Amino acid sequence: MRLTQFSDYALRVLMYAAEHADRLVTITELATFHGISRSHLTKVVFHLASVGFLQSVRGRAGGIRLASPPRQISIGAVLRSTEEDFSLVECFDRS
Repeated sequence: MRLTQFSDYALRVLMYAAEHADRLVTITELATFHGISRSHLTKVVFHLASVGFLQSVRGRAGGIRLASPPRQISIGAVLRSTEEDFSLVECFDRS
């Protein structure tokens, strides 16, 4: 199974946010740390916030943080939200 770049970035964002759970993380900080385009990361962060994995705080001192504890976020749930037609084990797909 190959993941899209979008999914790869989504997982990186969530892992970084989990490592820095004591504070808000900025998109610029994430882009610099991972060497990823800021505009592409903005799309990833927007998606993760819209499906409930991240909380975003607006304003000058704003940023992002996990919406729930890291143990409550499963990789499968993240990938189902970022990958089209995602099935972890295709032979068990009911369709």
